[in-house]
This record gives sequence, C-alpha cells and structure tokens, in this order.
Amino acid sequence: MRGYWGRVAECGRDVRLFLVFALLSYLGIGVFALIFNLYLVRLGYDEAFIGAFNAVYTLTMGISCLGLGFLINRFGNWACLTWGTAAFVVTSISICFVTDAVLLQIFAILIGVGSAFIMTAQMPFAIEWSPPRHTATIAALSSAINSASVMLGSLIGGLLPGIIASDPESVTAYRWTLGIGAALTALSLPPMLMMGEARRERHHADFRMAHAQLLSVDVRKRARKDVTALILLGLFLALGVGAIEPFYNVLLEDTGTPTSSIGLIFALSGLVATAVSIGGPALANRIGLAAAQVWIRLIHIPIHLALIFFPSAAIVSAAYASRKISGSMAWPLESSHVGGLLPPQARAHAFGLRSAAWNIGYAFAAFVSGVVIARTGSYTPAYVALGVFCTLSVLVYVIAYGKRIPPSYGAAAAPKPDVEQVGLAPASAAPE
Repeated sequence: MRGYWGRVAECGRDVRLFLVFALLSYLGIGVFALIFNLYLVRLGYDEAFIGAFNAVYTLTMGISCLGLGFLINRFGNWACLTWGTAAFVVTSISICFVTDAVLLQIFAILIGVGSAFIMTAQMPFAIEWSPPRHTATIAALSSAINSASVMLGSLIGGLLPGIIASDPESVTAYRWTLGIGAALTALSLPPMLMMGEARRERHHADFRMAHAQLLSVDVRKRARKDVTALILLGLFLALGVGAIEPFYNVLLEDTGTPTSSIGLIFALSGLVATAVSIGGPALANRIGLAAAQVWIRLIHIPIHLALIFFPSAAIVSAAYASRKISGSMAWPLESSHVGGLLPPQARAHAFGLRSAAWNIGYAFAAFVSGVVIARTGSYTPAYVALGVFCTLSVLVYVIAYGKRIPPSYGAAAAPKPDVEQVGLAPASAAPE
C-alpha cells in the first residue's frame, strides 16, 4: 500500500486532487443507486416503471457518450467533469420533489446527461494526466476510490431515512435522503476548481504533441478494429448486467431485508470491491492480463445462476458483491490495456463510444427485463441473460486483445511519430 501512495505522490497535485474528486463525486451516486428505486416503490410504481426509468436514464447516458469523445478532445477532461458534476447535482436535487411519471422520466434524461460526464470522463482523465509508468496504478486506484465512495454513499443512504424522519419508510424520508446525497456530490467541485495545469490547459502536453502528428493508414485501421471490439464487448456486458443490476435492492426487499440492512450490504460489498480492486494490476502481472480479465469477468456468473434455484437474501448479497468486485477489478485493467494500445487522440472517442454502447445496451436490457419480471414474476430470464451476454463479452475481449500487450503494460502507449488528425470512430459500430 505504501508503494501505491508513493506512486500517487509522483503524479503531481492535479492527479491527487482528481482522486479526491473521484471519492466525493460518487457519494451522491451511491445514495441514488440504493434509494431511488425504493423511492419509486414508495411512490407506488412497479418493476416495469423502475425498468423504464432506468432505461431512459441509461439510454440518455449512452446518447450523451456518443458525443463525449468530441467534447473531451475539444474542451478537455476538466471542463467535462466539472460541468457534468454541476449538472448532476442540480438535477438530482430537483428530482427529489417530483412524483409525476412523465416528469420523472424527463428528469431521468437530465440526470443521465450529468452522470455520463461524471462516469465516462474520469478514466480518460486518469490516463491522460498520470505519468505513463503509473497509469495502471492511478486507473485501479481511482476505480477503487469510486467503489469506496459508492459504498459510503450506500451506507449513508441506508441510514439517513431512519435519522431524518420519524417514519423511515415514508416518501419524505427517502426524498430528503436523495437530496442530501446530491448535496454530498457537490463537495467534489472545490477540488476540481483547485487544480492547476489540468484546469488551465485543455490537454496534457503529450496529447497536444501527438494530436499534431500524422497517423499511418495501418495504425488508423488497427485503431478502428480496436475501438469496434471495445464497443462490442461493452454492449454484450451491458446486456447481461443491465438485466439484473437495477433490481438488486428490490430483490433484497422482496426477501424481507430492511432498507438499513440493504444499505449495509451495498456498503460492505463496496468495501470488499474497493480492497480487492487495488490488487488487479498485481493479479494481471502474476497470471497474465488476459487470464486475469477472464477470471474476473466470469466469477460472478455461477452465483447469479444459483439464484434460479436458491433465491435467498444471502445469495442475492453474494451475487451483488461478486458483481461489484468483478466490475471494480476488470474496468481499470481493461481501460489501461486498451488505452495503451490506442493512439492518444483515439482514446476519448473510444471510451465515449464504449460508454455509449454500455449505456444503450444497459437501458435496453433494464427495460426489457423490468417488463418480463413484472409480467412473469420471475427473475430467471434475467439471470440467464447475464450468464450468456457476459460470457460473449469475455470472448470478444480475448479474441481482440488477449495476445496483445501495450509497450509498457498498464500505461498509455507513448505517442508514435506517424499520426494524422482524423476521426477514429469505427467504420461500423456495433448494433446500438
């Protein structure tokens, strides 16, 4: 652990402030993730509406991410993160006082835009502003910090209703909990405003140098293939995860688990995910990057399939925890791996398009899964979908990147002298 903090110290003040932002920005997201579905239940909405809300929210994130690569390249990561966070805070506070179904869906769109900037622009920031030799460390650490923040937000969200209201199950208790969560995310804005070069300059000097150079035809063709594979694996992963992830808290409540205990389960799962995710680069170094990704991405599938036969609170909790661990460990490894293979000017587009595929796929899966669950009363199709699509995602990763390692593993590849300032979106994107 001391080695981690030593590497962080070498990264400069802006990167350290970014890690503070990574911690604080996800507090409100953690509260929102735990409480909002339960808030909708208190308002009288069923799983079909919850699925539709999550679909609109994530679909908006996906559409926003389609243009996020252009915005990051044009205005820089700092501006996108700062303005996106401000938008999330304002809209998250506003939605607390809305009960009409149509208005809720409208605010789902607005919150989705802000969330897209917070969640998607962080990894490009980490890769661009951290020294290449420390990119894997900062990527893993920022992901772990995000998990810790979500964990803390879940704990706060689970405890607040009982603290701020005499009836902790009332709409009012949940409403004010959501508002306080959004206010906590606002605390992430001062660290962004305190930054130096990252705030003054739109991009790091290495990015500006690479952006002025020319790319060979072969490099552009390879980049398009890599971005296309990244989109496809993100889409498959989203179709699997989106089928069940919006409903963990409802699943636990159906087993008789109280809200405070759900918050504790979410918090402990986040704590474990945070602790384990820091070890992702070490695991990859020991057994190989591709092998680590395969095991990490597949480990949660058998637990979810077990829920078909044993739908208990303990196994739901284990399924949620394993999914959190899988995502927390795999995402920074995937990002540093693929980011290191791509030319610098392609990265923002790649992460934006990957996030768009994730959110569009997640929205579709959440909507369809919510309708199926509401009509059949069974979660079995969701568990099967998770198993099938997450496995397909791993196959795409292995085929596209399994035998290729960046010049300096875990670091963004250094700029090459043969580049061209061109759009590097894939020639044919995966189905959206």
